[in-house]
Amino acid sequence: MEGEELRQGKARVRAILIDPLERRGMKRKRNVSQDDHARFLDGLSARLAYMAEDRLAALAEVVERMATGKLQDIWPSEVTIINNARRLQAPPVSQSRLVRTYLQSAAGDAAEAGGYLVELMAYLKRVGNVPGQYAMDTIRKEADDNARMIERVTIERKQGRASPQDLRLMQDYMAALQLCLDIRAAKVKGEAA
Repeated sequence: MEGEELRQGKARVRAILIDPLERRGMKRKRNVSQDDHARFLDGLSARLAYMAEDRLAALAEVVERMATGKLQDIWPSEVTIINNARRLQAPPVSQSRLVRTYLQSAAGDAAEAGGYLVELMAYLKRVGNVPGQYAMDTIRKEADDNARMIERVTIERKQGRASPQDLRLMQDYMAALQLCLDIRAAKVKGEAA
């Protein structure tokens, strides 16, 4: 998320989450300076800028119930808020630092060459951790299965026999592959700059 989209997202977080909670009495921790608290809120609004209005409103209720302190009017930690936000609405894959950096690394190079880029991205998003050897074996097997499915649907489409469901699966897979390639291409642009 960049530029105008990020600015609008941050404004949405302020208007739906931060400002209403502060009007209702949510306060900074005593040992946190005004400047540090302002940075905390700004960072929070940037990290949650992807969220839809209804999900932010739900998150505001959750954060209010999770307030800390003697009077339960102190902001919970950023980690606590972000983890609860993910339960309400997962961030887009392209915004996950883990997914971005892993797909842009040598492991991403190997995945692209090996034909398991989409499956690797799905694993990273689902598990939120780098895959071990067993997971890599599973990822490669899924990639082989998906490659066979794509090949079958391509043939059936040419023959006019592909089902709408199969065509949708293939379209979703190709869209995921394009997203992976776009994430990888962003590395190249960044290096060229």
